[in-house]
Amino acid sequence: MPSPAKILVAEDNAVNARLIVAMLERDGHEVTVVSDGEKAVAISRIEHFDVILMDVNMPEMGGLEATRRIRDGAAPMRDVTIIALTADDDGATQRDCIEAGMNAFLSKPIDMKELFKLLTPRKRA
Repeated sequence: MPSPAKILVAEDNAVNARLIVAMLERDGHEVTVVSDGEKAVAISRIEHFDVILMDVNMPEMGGLEATRRIRDGAAPMRDVTIIALTADDDGATQRDCIEAGMNAFLSKPIDMKELFKLLTPRKRA
C-alpha cells in the first residue's frame, strides 16, 4: 500500500468535512481541516501538504481566491495539488477552477472512488 498523503481539507460545511475526513483517515491519510479560504491560505504558508481539497464556495474567502493566493505564494506550497470540491458542476465553474490554478475538479456529493483515483499518484513515497 502506498504511503498516506498529508491532506488539507478546506470545507465550511461541518457534515461534509466530517464525512471527507472519515473516509480519508480510514484510507490512512493525515488530514487537517479548515473552514474557510483565509485559513487555508494561512496554514498552507506554514505547513506542507501533499494535496488541498478546496471547497469553491466558502465564507470569508472562497476557494478560487484562496487558490490564487496559494499559487502566488512561496514554493513549495504554491505547487501543491489543489482539487476543487463544489456542488456547482457546470462547465463555467470547472473553467473558473482551472483558471484559478486548481489541478482537478470533483462535484458534490463527492464520489470517494474518484477522489482516491486523484490522490493515488500524489501519495508520498
